[in-house]
Amino acid sequence: MKDTIVIVFEYERGGHTLDIEVPKNLTANELIFGLNEGLKLGIDVSNPKKNYLGTHNPRLLVRGAKTLEELGFRDGTVIIYGDR
Repeated sequence: MKDTIVIVFEYERGGHTLDIEVPKNLTANELIFGLNEGLKLGIDVSNPKKNYLGTHNPRLLVRGAKTLEELGFRDGTVIIYGDR
């Protein structure tokens, strides 16, 4: 069984997308911090009201201590980042 999933990161402002392989046991917060740092998104991770991302399929807010697997992520899950 594979321990990783491939997610699609969609940056709404520029219309760019990236396929990113991540561990299933990564928490939502770890994913946000990693994407924020690696892609220089400018998310204010100290502010809980701004510290989240959204997804399509399944449709949900991504934040907190649950793992991506617990949140229902699977290959092809689209994570959206846009101006909020």
